[in-house]
Amino acid sequence: MTTKHGSLVRLMALSFAGLFFIANTKAYAQDAAAQTKAEIERLQQSLKAQPIQSPDLVDLGKGIEQRLKDADSARSAGHLYLSLENLGQAEDYFQAVRTIEAKADAIKDNLPAFEAEWGKASLEYAALDKQARQRDWERFPAAVRALSESAQGRTIPLLEGSRGFATSTKPQDGLAYMGEAKGEAAYATFLYGLSIARKGAPFPLRSVLPELEALQEKTNAAFQPPRSIDMHPRFINLNATLKFARELDSSRAYAGALYQYLEATRHYGMLDPLVPDDAKQSALRSQVAEELKKVSTSRRDDSIAQIFLEKANGWLNKPEGAAPSSDEWRSTRVILEQVLPAYYAALKPAAPLQQKAARTATLTLVRWPYT
Repeated sequence: MTTKHGSLVRLMALSFAGLFFIANTKAYAQDAAAQTKAEIERLQQSLKAQPIQSPDLVDLGKGIEQRLKDADSARSAGHLYLSLENLGQAEDYFQAVRTIEAKADAIKDNLPAFEAEWGKASLEYAALDKQARQRDWERFPAAVRALSESAQGRTIPLLEGSRGFATSTKPQDGLAYMGEAKGEAAYATFLYGLSIARKGAPFPLRSVLPELEALQEKTNAAFQPPRSIDMHPRFINLNATLKFARELDSSRAYAGALYQYLEATRHYGMLDPLVPDDAKQSALRSQVAEELKKVSTSRRDDSIAQIFLEKANGWLNKPEGAAPSSDEWRSTRVILEQVLPAYYAALKPAAPLQQKAARTATLTLVRWPYT
């Protein structure tokens, strides 16, 4: 009787602990959604209180407003990761605009003035980058880590790019990139401050270098006329994403690297111009809903896959009821047929890197075709 009673007490304790964990996770998620809403509203209020004045920046301002609207719609629909992704894009361009507005008149064509601003920013962002590499991501969903690592990974290259533009064209031209660097750093820090807990067992993050090399080889093989000409902008995005994924992977930012590898996989899939027919579109709608439910209820942290599924769901279920575009249907198909399989394949140990035989070659230096 005592043994039976003791077992019952332990079972009740375990059940209570499980309920506490579930309740705590939900509370964290609610806090993260509230924090996201507050940041969206902060940026919206700033644009309202201090409208963009320069005619050259008006279209960019409209783009920021749309991204913030998209972020709020995704948040209202319960799609936190999609909301955060849109918020990050808005934060990037918001800081670019504000930096131009605040410093353009003072900088003008004065390179020493730009260098002084750049020097201060360089010290600040180098310190932030060092801190970011020491962040403890144990309690966070992999998606939040991936978004933060990606944002942090853009900060220093954007800042370095700002100096290049300032010296090669004119000082004012570097301000936008300096502002973007500020936006990415601020967004990465914001994500690390979210009150959110990982749900389920951690995803076994690892280097995705073998997958990146394989995708690069497929990309190089696909870069043939007429597709290389007709789809040149897509090849630019694809190769830029692959390069960025490699940089994140080499710095051991494995969540960001996986996220960017999957995004590169999506770009590669978009090289296929075929648009799903009506029957396929109906099937895709059902499959997106099923896969989204699957990752949402998984006992493993599948939040990085959830980013892509929330994106697809957003394309197929727009708040205003507009029909998905041809590109959105194609991208949805690619997410289901190529991105998700690539994601689940990344659960397995990395394949050994192929050793390339040494060979002698004559090199002709030309401009890289993807830039």
